[in-house]
Amino acid sequence: MLAIIFIPRNLSFVQSKNLANIFPQHVLDNHDRGRLAERLKVQLKKNETQNDMQLEAEFMSMARGLVTYGASFFDVDVFTKKSMGNGHGLVGVNDHGLHIIIKKTWTVRNFRFDEFTAIARDSKTLEIDAQRARDTVYILVSTQIKFLSGILQKFQKLMINQA
Repeated sequence: MLAIIFIPRNLSFVQSKNLANIFPQHVLDNHDRGRLAERLKVQLKKNETQNDMQLEAEFMSMARGLVTYGASFFDVDVFTKKSMGNGHGLVGVNDHGLHIIIKKTWTVRNFRFDEFTAIARDSKTLEIDAQRARDTVYILVSTQIKFLSGILQKFQKLMINQA
């Protein structure tokens, strides 16, 4: 996940004890705090001569390179026919395809439009049949499924017309 963080340019602020003020909890849970602090110090040192506009331009360049850039995200409950990845999540759609994020682990599954079939089961349930062998069927439940289905249909029509 890419995010802008605002911290003092003073490198002495970057210590293991202060990282909870900088990084989200799931990052702290999955990384060594000492190494995170050192990596952050290296990046701050590397960027200390850049002004805010230069840093913002670099951030935007990185953000645009992400497959999820520009996606419209919706809160959903995600279930699978297998036992993996059940729980709260986000589902996003952009010109790259469909993106399912499991919030508990921040696992991201990306599917191009030709890699899945979306079937609306009712006004609150959408079934995503991923066609890659290693993937499965995802059941997305949300009051926003109608909007998500509409966006998916528009992008899929657009992709068919471009082909």
